[in-house]
Amino acid sequence: MIAALVRDGRLAKGYTQKELSELSNISIRSIQRIENGEIVPRNYTLKSLAKILDLSFDEIQQAVPAQVDGVRINKIQKIVLSTGIALVGLLLSTAFIAQSPTFPETHFEAFVFYAGVLAVLSAILTVIWRTKSVK
Repeated sequence: MIAALVRDGRLAKGYTQKELSELSNISIRSIQRIENGEIVPRNYTLKSLAKILDLSFDEIQQAVPAQVDGVRINKIQKIVLSTGIALVGLLLSTAFIAQSPTFPETHFEAFVFYAGVLAVLSAILTVIWRTKSVK
């Protein structure tokens, strides 16, 4: 993991986070976030850290987790996306029931249908909110 490589490299050189920050022109907060695994640094940052810590850039590059699609969203975007998905899902399910002359035949069928819709919406929203946010 990139965090362990950077932390171990820094400690092997005997640098504090502040010293590494000054040598690399990377903010101390960024160094802390890299070492805590909160962020994945860009290639320029990785090259700078590799040079200072005498690490192979290829070795560091292999430790960087692959992004599935490269899309990261912030908290406001998650809220808007969640609200939109929930509203569209509920409106479409209500439209389906309203246009169907035979479904639901009982209140129980309607409750089961809406429980299924809510379960699907909950699963989608869980996936959205489990992804890491960009600050």
